[in-house]
Amino acid sequence: MVDTRLSLTFSVRNNPGRYALLLGSGVSTEAGIPTGWTVVSNLAQRVAAAEGRSIDDDTDPTDWFEETYDEAATYENLIEGLAKTQTERRSLLEGFFEPTEEEAERGEKTPTEAHESIAWLVDNGYIDVILTTNFDQLIEQALREQGVNPVVISGKETAQGAEPLQHQDAVIIKVNGDYKQTNVKNLSSELETYSEPVQNIIDRVFQEYGLIVCGWSGKHDTRLRQSLQECETHRYSTYWTHYSELGDVASELVGHRDGFTINHDGAISFFSDLRDRVQALVDAEEGEPLTTPIARERVKRYLSREEHRIDLADLINDTAQRVGETVQDTERFPVSREELDDDFSVEDRYRRYGSLTRTIVTEAMTCAYWGSDTVNSGEESISDALSTLSPSRSPDGAFNSSLNDLRRYPATLVLYSAGLAGMAGDNWGLVSTLLTNPVEISHPRSTQPSDVLPARALHPVRLTGGWGRGLSRESAETSLRSSVKKTLEDPGREFFVSETRYERVFEDFEVLFDMLWYSEADGDHVVSLGTTYWEEAINRIEEQIEEQQEDWPPIRTGILDKSSDDAIGILDDLNELIY
Repeated sequence: MVDTRLSLTFSVRNNPGRYALLLGSGVSTEAGIPTGWTVVSNLAQRVAAAEGRSIDDDTDPTDWFEETYDEAATYENLIEGLAKTQTERRSLLEGFFEPTEEEAERGEKTPTEAHESIAWLVDNGYIDVILTTNFDQLIEQALREQGVNPVVISGKETAQGAEPLQHQDAVIIKVNGDYKQTNVKNLSSELETYSEPVQNIIDRVFQEYGLIVCGWSGKHDTRLRQSLQECETHRYSTYWTHYSELGDVASELVGHRDGFTINHDGAISFFSDLRDRVQALVDAEEGEPLTTPIARERVKRYLSREEHRIDLADLINDTAQRVGETVQDTERFPVSREELDDDFSVEDRYRRYGSLTRTIVTEAMTCAYWGSDTVNSGEESISDALSTLSPSRSPDGAFNSSLNDLRRYPATLVLYSAGLAGMAGDNWGLVSTLLTNPVEISHPRSTQPSDVLPARALHPVRLTGGWGRGLSRESAETSLRSSVKKTLEDPGREFFVSETRYERVFEDFEVLFDMLWYSEADGDHVVSLGTTYWEEAINRIEEQIEEQQEDWPPIRTGILDKSSDDAIGILDDLNELIY
């Protein structure tokens, strides 16, 4: 029977970015970091010593402080009383959380192998969100040493301005505060509530992510425990790891989440083992096709970091190469009617091509939607992929020209996918690159490929011109466009808030692509277009142009080299061609 550790390994590997860590003091104590309660107790002891008072072994220093000063021994009360400025407070606390030279030499109060393994999981895209009750900064330090600059949420202010979790690369949520900000929660009363912005983020994590719990008993953090209990739905599994016996509170929470338990020898042992297991699984998969979820998370990771520019280009190029080689395999996809089964249908080939392109479509959409404000954009790589996916030479021997043209359908899918996501993400720079860079395609009367603009190489009219047998060209074109729309709907769910929004953007892109085709037609006497949109879409685009004039994005970015008046004239002509 598969053990729980192996199940966890596969879950993390095959669902990158979908699991969050929930870390407690057990992860930091291995590094010699005291708990918040230990800090408070120690400070109270120091106050007594400074006052010349002695505290017997049976008296809790915090009780002594409260009785003596008639106020609770909270982190805030002690820190504000003992150090009046931020600089003084930081100096007071550094001894608890920052290592001396001797401690650093002994490896104390520095990131352990557990923190380093966590940083590896984050850097490689497996973990995006870390929720912790700890006050120290060892996780942040380990991530930065790995080259990852995390977003840290440690209170109401940082939570209010935070972007949605799924839009961020690496997020640390310090639910009980950060020692450098002296906003740490210690007392039971302090742990009974969080600010609304922090609570909202906690609820999102518990609902939308799987959980890997380590070093947290669930016993003392009252509101955090209640948040888990109140979460009735969650998309992924919970793995609760424990060093000693699993307590009653933890057992109840595991049962509520239908979770799994893993006993370990400490955080260092657990996370090092998880890292090694995931790496071993990756090594074992070398040569196998890249899964779509992993490709998506890698693209997100590569977009945001300059040192991954080549990695992003290689990822897109390798995926496109694999798809292109398969599509151009004439044994798998015959292009001569003599080799086709009697049951052959164009729609079936659409489906098969669409299945092959799911990963490259996801990569293109992710780049297009998120790439406008990142250090890497993926523009040229996606544009190059269109040529890679378009056969650069015709098949040997006799072939059917319509089937040969249809081999460019995967490139059309990628163009549409990036165009839709780019428009949805206001990434007009990428849309412009894709629609204005030539595509290399085969030329039936030459052994050399031709460089052709996308509107002439990949437009639905170009892929359906020969399908007149039993099916009108207009009907064939409508069928192809509908197939594109249906194929891209599922991978597009991440980028469109609703089905209505998807349909609206799809229509807008189709109208723009038709405008480009029409302006490049040059004597192609097509008297009608088989489209998925109607007059309402054209009128909507016309209103945008009338309002924005030369600032309409396709004109402003050079996609359409026309004036606003000319663009409106093209729309009027298209309106007459709609089938």
